[in-house]
Amino acid sequence: MMRTNHIADQLSAVSTALEDASVDAYGDLSTSAVAALLIMRRSPAISIGTVAKEVRLSHSATVRLIDRLEKDWLVRRLRRRGREVMVELTVRGKRKAVEVAEARRKAAHALLGDIDESQLDNLSSVLKFILNDVESSACTRFCYDDPMEDEKVEENEPA
Repeated sequence: MMRTNHIADQLSAVSTALEDASVDAYGDLSTSAVAALLIMRRSPAISIGTVAKEVRLSHSATVRLIDRLEKDWLVRRLRRRGREVMVELTVRGKRKAVEVAEARRKAAHALLGDIDESQLDNLSSVLKFILNDVESSACTRFCYDDPMEDEKVEENEPA
């Protein structure tokens, strides 16, 4: 149990370090606003209800969040689909979403920089195992790409 507590604290510290390193890119945006932008970045149009579920806010809090993002020209409301209001990122919102996603990815790269390939493979296996037990896709809301999908080999990385 003692070892598990220690590892849990280490995992929490890594999460905090990643967030601290990323927060400068957020500007005046709250963490919830960043999460909403990153979620909307993955969908051409998404309902406010889905944003609320993924960001883990009440529907009314999400409506207020969308109001603020709309005022800043980051999102726009679209047509209704039944009772649900759909939203999408504006061009400015897409740029901001990419900016914060890349900042988070850069911060993660910095944390992984001194780890060799075999350690990275082991870490990836452990993280995949942990994430497979997570019941909600909301845990991926700050990710650039979906970590549950198969790894993509980047063009500038060797296969």
